[in-house]
Amino acid sequence: MTAPATDTDTDTAASRISIALQNAVATPGDRTAAWHVAEVLAADWTERPLTPADGYPDADLDAAAATLGHPLPTALREALNLFGRRDDLTRNQDPLNTPDELEVYEGALVFREENQGVCAWGVLIEDLTQDDPPTYLRADLADKTQEKWEPWTDKLSLALVEALITETIIGDDENLTSAWQPDDETPEDTGLTALPRITPDWYKTAWYVGDDLLAHVADGAWISVRGRTREALLAYTGGDEDDHDESES
Repeated sequence: MTAPATDTDTDTAASRISIALQNAVATPGDRTAAWHVAEVLAADWTERPLTPADGYPDADLDAAAATLGHPLPTALREALNLFGRRDDLTRNQDPLNTPDELEVYEGALVFREENQGVCAWGVLIEDLTQDDPPTYLRADLADKTQEKWEPWTDKLSLALVEALITETIIGDDENLTSAWQPDDETPEDTGLTALPRITPDWYKTAWYVGDDLLAHVADGAWISVRGRTREALLAYTGGDEDDHDESES
């Protein structure tokens, strides 16, 4: 197992998110490390840090479990307790379900859904008693007989970290976010550094970090960038808002 990362030389937003994500990936199942990613994202990349009011109370989670007739995994309860109400961290494109939106579909508890119904993320019913169970992705196919739950992450906490980072980068603040189809340049060509991966190899996405920038590359064909400031965003995009103002559909 890779040792947790530390940083004694710098203390920047880029280093903080890099270290937090590296530690979460290096110690799968360490939910403290996973939730620290949420704390770093909120503090450095949104308008305000996490507060106790950002989570759902246990009563709401107990009611959701009673309605479902199934327990909620500890990792899901902890996440919803901590940041479940923070739409800016969890619901910019492919939303994390609220407690009253949780549902069972084809043998799994669905905790997140693609915004156009293209796919859903879930935990198999038989795994719900685990604290931090594996997760699966199910694509919505024209031929329903071909649909199945495909392995996604080994731990639910990591799937939730993936959602946090992606949703934060995509964002809906036009002053701080931009998205476009890249030409031949890669993020590394433009000075960004790759962050550790969480998603399976077959899912062709990646995250990158730079000075006051986070980027998400989807299937090599679409790049979404979030700046900590308007100036940082425009410095990266060359200040050409006309070329980098498309919205991801």
